[in-house]
Amino acid sequence: MLEINLSALAHNYRYIRSKLNPNTKLLGVVKANGYGSESIAIAKKLESLGIDYLAVAYIQEGIILREEGVKVPILVLHPQVEQFNALIFNCLEPSLYSIRTLEAFIRAAKGNENYPIHLKINTGLNRLGFSAKDFKEVFKLLDSEKSLHVKGLLSHLAASDDPLERAFTQRQINLFKDCIQIFESTLGPIEIKHLLNTS
Repeated sequence: MLEINLSALAHNYRYIRSKLNPNTKLLGVVKANGYGSESIAIAKKLESLGIDYLAVAYIQEGIILREEGVKVPILVLHPQVEQFNALIFNCLEPSLYSIRTLEAFIRAAKGNENYPIHLKINTGLNRLGFSAKDFKEVFKLLDSEKSLHVKGLLSHLAASDDPLERAFTQRQINLFKDCIQIFESTLGPIEIKHLLNTS
C-alpha cells in the first residue's frame, strides 16, 4: 500500500519555493493520476499552498480536476485535437507543439478572444515541439489571430539531473533563450517562459 504524506508534500513545496526567485512561478505536474499518487488530493493540496499552475498530460485529467473544484490554471501537455472544444469549455490551457495542433486549435477557438495557449519548442528532447523550420509558419498562422493569446513558451530539459550532460543542458537553455528572442520580436512580450524541470 502506498501512503502519501501531505505534510511532507507541503514541506517539499516550501523548500523548492525557498530556492526560487519570488517572481518565478511554480508548476506542479499531476499527470497520470499524480504519477500514481492520487492527483485530486495532490492538486488540491498544492492549490491550497499557493501553486501557480498545475499540469496534466491529457484533457480528461484536467476536466476531472475542474469537476473536483480545482481553480488554479491547468496546462495540458499533450492535448488531443478531437477534444479541443472540451478543453476550452473547461478553461484549460493547451501546450501546442506542431503546425497540425496549432491549426486545429485556431479552428476550435474561433469566437473566443485572447484564449491562452502555450507553444512548445523542441530544444533537444526531440519528443514534441516546434523546431526552427516551423517558426515562419507559426508566425503566419498567428498573425492578426485575435482568438488566441500566446501566454507561454516552453521546452523540456532532457537530462536536468545528469551532471555529465551539463554542456547539453546548457545548449538547450541557450537555444531556448534564442527562441524567446525570436518569438518576442515577432509576437511581442510573452508572459511565461518555462523550461526548468526537476529530475
